[in-house]
Amino acid sequence: MRARVRIVSDYDAGAVDPPVRRLFTAGEELTLILGGRAGRPVDDAWWWTSRDIDGAHMVPADRVEVLEIIEHVSPDG
Repeated sequence: MRARVRIVSDYDAGAVDPPVRRLFTAGEELTLILGGRAGRPVDDAWWWTSRDIDGAHMVPADRVEVLEIIEHVSPDG
């Protein structure tokens, strides 16, 4: 799922490769995605900035308010 979201409280996230820190600030609006693997339920605990596992920044779901679902796609395709 891809959605427009609002960050509800500040959160400092890091990516693996490249090792970049990112501060998400309360009130910030952006597009994030929920991910999953085919045949398994979508992991709704973390929102991701991209599908790049190493390069993405992750934000816990309790720091995100969903404003609008942009695209709803199952991991099965």
